Amino acid sequence: MAGGREPALPDLLNQAARDFEGGRYDDALECAREATRTDGTSVAAHHFRGAALAELGHIEEARTAYARAMAIDPDDPEVLRSAADLHVRRLGSRDDLELSLQYVKRALPRAQKGRDRGLLKELHLLEAMALDDLGRPGEALAAASKALEHEPKDREARREKGVALFELCRFDQAKTELARLATETADAWAEHYLGLIAERAQDDVAAAAHFARARKLDPDAFKPTSQTTRGVFQKIVQEEVEKLPPSIKAGLAKADFEVTELPEVSDLVATDPPLSPGILGLFRPPPETTSANVRPTILLYRRNLSRAAHNDEELRREVHDTLMHEVGHLNGEDDEQLRDRGL
Repeated sequence: MAGGREPALPDLLNQAARDFEGGRYDDALECAREATRTDGTSVAAHHFRGAALAELGHIEEARTAYARAMAIDPDDPEVLRSAADLHVRRLGSRDDLELSLQYVKRALPRAQKGRDRGLLKELHLLEAMALDDLGRPGEALAAASKALEHEPKDREARREKGVALFELCRFDQAKTELARLATETADAWAEHYLGLIAERAQDDVAAAAHFARARKLDPDAFKPTSQTTRGVFQKIVQEEVEKLPPSIKAGLAKADFEVTELPEVSDLVATDPPLSPGILGLFRPPPETTSANVRPTILLYRRNLSRAAHNDEELRREVHDTLMHEVGHLNGEDDEQLRDRGL
């Protein structure tokens, strides 16, 4: 501001960009704030402010900054990409993921018109991530494949493709994709999924090695999980069954109840799309062609439940909630109704 001259909007935006790219997020935020004071209708100023706030962990303020930018230009593809990124990577509830898909859908026409391959890759990648997390692996695979059409070597898109293949129970293809990724560069999530695939193939030695590498590469994402033996697990299940409300125990008594290690592929692929291999339990109704005397089955999956808990207290809670969930299915409730009840 030599000679008392206020910096012009382009100067502020350029400086915000330099600070942001250099990782100086506090400085970028200050420049962006000054830019919004200079011109409150600048989409770029609100966008930079939101991006800097997100990097600094101020998620709700970032969401508001992006909303202000979109109020000025609802279809700016860069702002929509950043908003989708915030909702997928930083927020992640079902509502946030669904909203991110709407942002991607709105951004794509202008991104396609501009032929920005990097932006198109990012949009399809975020779409794939959201769809994988929402349990829509077929659509996630298509989105990841589109991202790879724009940047064939992108590691995140390749990882999402591998995850989608795993969720579709195409384990051999998932293993090929993820093993190639892990061989090129150490990758915690690739190692984790390779461990899950090895576990399903009953190769516990390889599974343990993959899981150990995942924990070493990203100890925050892969914290130690419950290591209960089969005997201790059965005891926990029996104790949690006894604690169930009488109406839930009565429902459970109407079904055959089993504890097994992992879901059978035949159960997973009985629906379209397949159920996730990571499910904690399952309600299996009797086949429609069988007699009325055939009972439904409720299953708990020891390894998946143990993986979802970090200690015995969490494991008990997971067992309890899974039993409540599956008996809810037996009583005719669907997943959305059960989610509304916190199950």
